Amino acid sequence: MIELKSRQTVAIYLFLKHREEELDEPLLQLYNELQRKLFSYLSIEEMESLEELYKNNVDVLQQRGYI
Repeated sequence: MIELKSRQTVAIYLFLKHREEELDEPLLQLYNELQRKLFSYLSIEEMESLEELYKNNVDVLQQRGYI
């Protein structure tokens, strides 16, 4: 099993989010699992701005001590 760093987790989530309509079942399950985890860690505002935070190199998960 592989452990992802916080920015890697966000990067994969954003990658899958932009391709949600194209995902097969295993990738859709991964996307949904990542989404649930991120929503449990982050506020709605942070989730809505996650792409901008990622682009600006803000590691919101690490700042909050989650990953």
